[in-house]
Amino acid sequence: MIYNFKEIFENKELTYNEFISNYTTDIDIDSQTKAQKIAEYYKSIFDLLNTTFESETLLGIFEELTKYKIFLDTPYGIMVNEIYWLKSIMISSAIEKDKTADIVTILKLFKEVTNSVAYLYLIEYLNKLISLNNVRRSSLADLTEKNLIVHYEAHLIWLTDLAEHIKTQDQQKFPELDHNLCEFGKWLHGDGKKVIQNNSKYKALYAIHEKLHFFAQKIYQTLDNAQNNVLITYLEKCELISLGIGTELALLDQIIINKRISKDPLTGSLNRHGLKDLFESQYELALATNNHFVLAMCDLDYFKQVNDTYGHVAGDHLLKLFVNIVKKNIRNSDMIIRYGGEEFVIMLPTLDKKVGYKILDNIRQEFEDAELKHEEYSIKATVSMGMMEVCPERLFRQSFIDEYIMIVDKNLYMAKDSGRNKIEVY
Repeated sequence: MIYNFKEIFENKELTYNEFISNYTTDIDIDSQTKAQKIAEYYKSIFDLLNTTFESETLLGIFEELTKYKIFLDTPYGIMVNEIYWLKSIMISSAIEKDKTADIVTILKLFKEVTNSVAYLYLIEYLNKLISLNNVRRSSLADLTEKNLIVHYEAHLIWLTDLAEHIKTQDQQKFPELDHNLCEFGKWLHGDGKKVIQNNSKYKALYAIHEKLHFFAQKIYQTLDNAQNNVLITYLEKCELISLGIGTELALLDQIIINKRISKDPLTGSLNRHGLKDLFESQYELALATNNHFVLAMCDLDYFKQVNDTYGHVAGDHLLKLFVNIVKKNIRNSDMIIRYGGEEFVIMLPTLDKKVGYKILDNIRQEFEDAELKHEEYSIKATVSMGMMEVCPERLFRQSFIDEYIMIVDKNLYMAKDSGRNKIEVY
């Protein structure tokens, strides 16, 4: 179809400048080359809109721009905001110039543009999701101990199958839409109900799994309508909910693993001999469920002085006091491991740096405020910590545990050197 908006764009330079100065972009302010290239694409679009043109020509420029945006990892929402902003400029200009009859034409044209852009983003998203799910399944396959998380793999396979059907627009042999009948659903409503003893956890899993299949049904119903933007939204929800199922199962698995790991006889914390296996399991689970986790090294300040002044029995009680305070502030799925002497490692699954820091700082503050009553003495102490957020992006290597422990240990000593009783973050 041929379009002509020349009268709307009588002052195209002013309109272009207004757009460029206001459109939303995720380009870093220092990336001038990238920002300039995007501006050039839009300049071509504005120049074209000031001529008589065919829709295919405009769609061609938007296709190239979209591919560049995808290359830059620009979120779909940001790209859509820019298109909506351009559309609103054109509609406002049409109203000002008493060309209201053109509004319907503008809306029709930009419906083509948004659907074309959405299609490119959808294909890219589908390819990435299929690739990521292969990595997630590989990560699960590498786990040395599998409990409930093994059932998450069934839904990764289901989600990959869903993505393949969307990619081919194939409604034949579609992935199971009934949440009671998919492989995970059969387990959840059968043995899973017996295994997951926490009733609130079970209800939460049941609800999110049911919602996952609800959105899959929406995808099935939308396939015929070629509403690519709607498919992106529904698929994002499916992936997010699927990862939520994996996260819940990973946390339940970690509770089971924690119960099996041998304990330090003095403090009741987990034994250092299990650290490598615990870290590897946590890394693989985080990679499979697209989560982060927090790793911290803790050291009680001036602990030798406590032993020398009040005796080793007092020192032992202080270690137990610290572990009890930690346990009070963490979940059953979290881990505290006695690394040696007065040093402890803490791992907090599925948490980011901000939340992890808050938990660790609560522990630090509570330990500082606590008093240990020993014989006629009241003993007070503090703890220093080094922490980092681990964000798995590739399959596990045995060297990772030493590398990450080295990082948090270095940060711990930075906390010691800068005054103690603080947390240094990597």
